[in-house]
Amino acid sequence: MDGQLRDGLWIKHVPSVYTPLQVCQWLSRIRYPKVFSEKSLSTFPTDLDNLRLLVRLQLVTFPFENTEMHYTEGKTMDISPEGVFQRTVIDGKGSYCFGLNGLFLQMIRGLGYRTYSSAGRINGGPASSPVFFPFVHMVLFVQPVGGSNATYVVDAAGGGSAPTCPILLGDGQIVMGSSPTETHTLTRAARSDSSLESLPGSGTVEVEWRLTVRQLKHSSYSERLLYSFIEDEFFPADYAAANIWVYRDLLRGPFYENVVCNKCFWLTADEVKMVLEDLDAAAQSSDLPLHTQNLVFSQSQRKPYLGRFAMEGNTVKKYVGAHSEVVKTFHTEVERAQVLFDVFGIRIAHRELPHILGRVPALPLGDISQDH
Repeated sequence: MDGQLRDGLWIKHVPSVYTPLQVCQWLSRIRYPKVFSEKSLSTFPTDLDNLRLLVRLQLVTFPFENTEMHYTEGKTMDISPEGVFQRTVIDGKGSYCFGLNGLFLQMIRGLGYRTYSSAGRINGGPASSPVFFPFVHMVLFVQPVGGSNATYVVDAAGGGSAPTCPILLGDGQIVMGSSPTETHTLTRAARSDSSLESLPGSGTVEVEWRLTVRQLKHSSYSERLLYSFIEDEFFPADYAAANIWVYRDLLRGPFYENVVCNKCFWLTADEVKMVLEDLDAAAQSSDLPLHTQNLVFSQSQRKPYLGRFAMEGNTVKKYVGAHSEVVKTFHTEVERAQVLFDVFGIRIAHRELPHILGRVPALPLGDISQDH
């Protein structure tokens, strides 16, 4: 049934691994508009609008990044609750999906939300013939409505063109992405190579969900299948094993071959105006159907809109609606470290830069005699 987990399952309240003090520190770090103390935390309104707001506040606070696996001696990614809390809330850095979604899972549990985590497969091919990686992505399921098992999918990591608000678990559900020029669509799907069928001779059965992003770029729309996921509950041991696969990257994938960094930001009034003008212009073209024309957004979704910074090779691009521009370039590790700090708020000491030498994304060091 749309909007529910299979068999109408309910999610129960589970205690957070974080203390009330740590939850309050997280709320302060993401700049939640109201101050809560350890004593008043139990009064936090655990509703859908607040869930939407919390997702977007986390996305503009913590970058999606993998610098830890390139610029530390161990070349790992610490996704333990203690390690992620220190790196994000205390140090102001980021992580990738296991760390950031794991942080969000435990923080909203601490606020009183009913939630659990599952796993997804990133797509490395076209939508027509997807090529899925193993389970190396993390998604959350949340039931934010009191007395209801209406279920929403949440991805609070912010990697690439990931969703920026909860999506009702239903076939064909569409939500706005970073701005109205972007939408995310959820569909029920069957794997052509699945061994399962609903009845003998019936063929395949829809055993997974798929998330597609649709974006206006210049004067045309493009669509990409981002990832698939299932509803089974995954646990810390599952993510610990998957995390080793990612930071060692046995397939030499994007995290191993790149220093990855993305971060959302709030659009200015002028940028919002530009986005809406692009949207109006696209709507005038009869051959460009506009999904967003048929959507109704709540106030918390409608504004403010978001943009994205993304590190790509030796550049950083700024994405605002249908527009993109290169805002930074770098050619040495010293220059990249400065860009990571200036744009994403990630401080990497010059003494740590040599750790990346010999790895695929390494650049010439540059002058590391003076730290930034």
